[in-house]
Amino acid sequence: WAALQRKEVYGTTGQRTLLWFELLNPPGSRGKTLPMGGEVEMSDPPTFQVRAVGSFEQKPGCPDASVEALGAADLERICKGECYNPSDRRRPITRIEVVKIRPQREEGEVVGPLIEDPWRSFVCEPDLAGCTERFADPKFAEEGRDAVYYARVFEPPIQAVNGDNLRCERDAEGNCTKVTLCPGDEGNADDCLGEKEPRAWSSPIFVDFGRGKR
Repeated sequence: WAALQRKEVYGTTGQRTLLWFELLNPPGSRGKTLPMGGEVEMSDPPTFQVRAVGSFEQKPGCPDASVEALGAADLERICKGECYNPSDRRRPITRIEVVKIRPQREEGEVVGPLIEDPWRSFVCEPDLAGCTERFADPKFAEEGRDAVYYARVFEPPIQAVNGDNLRCERDAEGNCTKVTLCPGDEGNADDCLGEKEPRAWSSPIFVDFGRGKR
């Protein structure tokens, strides 16, 4: 609950990725970093670090404890026979992206140029121990305005149940002429499999520009 109040939290698309995002050089910290969700005022270029560790590879089916608790029939009906069933091997992190947003200075300022998505992007080596990137924003002091930063990390694509809920009927030219929901007439027999790229998002770090603050 304390972490929620501090906004020191992150979200995922369901998998249990581990994610850390921190400001390494907050003023007056004496070496202590500022975690995601933090707010700071400074004039020096901020330096950040993102670290992410992939979720565990999932074994097929459900663990014995789930089968004993609900029964095979209910597990098939509720979650199509697939549960959280982790192995001891983690998935790699494929890339890290950082988004930078500058709040409007006055009403009516055009928003589009203030959002850089992504602002920085890093391709990760295929290391099951995770991926770590350190970087700075050298233009922060030059711009002289507040900025918000958050990190987004990705795992390799997977086939997911209910990953393809909207399906198109196409004409000879490949145009979508009709959209149907999945599952259709076949009902529970169709898992609506579709490819998705599991990801996680950090809470932002809020960096206000303040002259003379170091």
